[in-house]
Amino acid sequence: MKEGKSKKTFGRNAVALVAIGIIAKLIGALYRVPLTNIVGAEGMGLYQMVFPLYTVLLALCGGGISSAVSRVVAKYTAKGDDLTAVRTLKVAIVPLIGFSVLCAGGVALLRNVISGLQGNTDAEIAYLALCPSLLFAGGINVLRGYFQGKINMLPSGISQLIEQVIKLVFGLYLSRVLLPYGLKYSVAGALAGVTVSELCALIYLAVRYFVASRKRVKYINVRTALAETAAEFTEQERTVITDKQLRKELYSFAMSVTLGSLVLPITQMIDSALVINLLTYGGWTRADATALFGLFVGPVGTLINMPTVIVLSIAIAFLPTITSAVEKGESAASTARTAAKWILLFVIPVTAAFLIFPDRVVGALYSKGLTPFQLNEAATILRVQAMSVFYIGILQLATAVLQGYNKAHRPVINLIIGACVKVALTPLLVRAFGIIGAAAATAACYAVAATLSTVSAYKCMPISVSPRDAFMKPLFATGAGAFAFWGCCVMLARTSMPVLWQTIIAAAAFLLVYAAIIISSGALDVKSVLKKGKHRLDSGA
Repeated sequence: MKEGKSKKTFGRNAVALVAIGIIAKLIGALYRVPLTNIVGAEGMGLYQMVFPLYTVLLALCGGGISSAVSRVVAKYTAKGDDLTAVRTLKVAIVPLIGFSVLCAGGVALLRNVISGLQGNTDAEIAYLALCPSLLFAGGINVLRGYFQGKINMLPSGISQLIEQVIKLVFGLYLSRVLLPYGLKYSVAGALAGVTVSELCALIYLAVRYFVASRKRVKYINVRTALAETAAEFTEQERTVITDKQLRKELYSFAMSVTLGSLVLPITQMIDSALVINLLTYGGWTRADATALFGLFVGPVGTLINMPTVIVLSIAIAFLPTITSAVEKGESAASTARTAAKWILLFVIPVTAAFLIFPDRVVGALYSKGLTPFQLNEAATILRVQAMSVFYIGILQLATAVLQGYNKAHRPVINLIIGACVKVALTPLLVRAFGIIGAAAATAACYAVAATLSTVSAYKCMPISVSPRDAFMKPLFATGAGAFAFWGCCVMLARTSMPVLWQTIIAAAAFLLVYAAIIISSGALDVKSVLKKGKHRLDSGA
């Protein structure tokens, strides 16, 4: 009875974590829409100039430590060694504090040099506003890892939600208040909101930890499991683990995770230095080059990231099932086919919408913050980069399969190859096509990584997706949905309704037509999905 209850509790926590994670990431993606309307394209260029380096430093200041702490805490908790599990927290956080202070101080002192190398010294105050958040990042990651290791997922999810909500409220408020003092101060205000959000998340996690420690809260009843596990260990095996051994165990694991998470941020950091300077050499002014870069990574980047959040959540949801089947020596092909169908049913219509109606999408969201020329450029960039959505979906599917087969290094290697292709193509394409070339290079990066990862995944397990269900039916439904979208736009254009609401109604028509055709054609067996979902919920999976 208790075991079943604990499984249901864990299942509810996992579902809640995924739901909260999706909400938090969508808030983070949508946050850039009103921010773009406040600071414009040039402001978003300044905003995005600092983020590639910031993301790299975040990864170095504990990007992989969360997974490492979670793994080590879970390991020693299962052994019944709660003292070592708690010591893991202290051993992990001390080196991170020192390294975080070093990184924050280095950015603060070298902000002029860094922004100068990137091509716009106005970014120096943005770096100054953002670097204090590095001091809080390590503590956040360690505490999240500790709670996850104790099989309590909710603090991690809630802290992510706190981050995004505080960033939304404070970032937009400070940006608007500081706008009269100059664009660079407005951007710095938005980034100060990020620092405040990190501090609030750290305070929440710290309070949650100390309250739990004081009251000795047991987040999940694992006594039976612990007793069974602990019985397997003899007294000789229960040796005292020194801090040095614990630190080595933590950081050897964290290093591999961190290396994988550094690939795209480093590529984006190279982009931030290359693109603006290449555009400047091509005849654009510094301000216009920054604005074009802002369109590429700001408005368009936000639109590309929105579906990516959903695709990543789908892949994460299927990963445990694939892993479980592999560990049991069973075939995971059926699960992989289902995951492929779900991902393709989502990415095909989104990719088509960005390809066919980029001007409508961009105009509805950013007409208040961008000039007509910038709206046209953003629409062109979105059309070129639309295929990235499709390739990201394929890449996430292949990554889930490879991780399930304990070959997590393969997607990292393939992504590095894709990033090298992007870096090689960017100078050539930007000189030839301007900012559109940067978008094409990004799409090429994901195309290469997705193709290589799919080949690697197929060697592990032939998925054998039905082309009719996975491609032909979604494409037909997408065509019908696009026609409905176009028809609604034509009819509503005769009214005085704002463009945003016209687009929302047309998008709803697109979704209704698409869903109706997908369900009626049998491409998605809704009854089977609901039956499996009910079975999982009843079993506490």
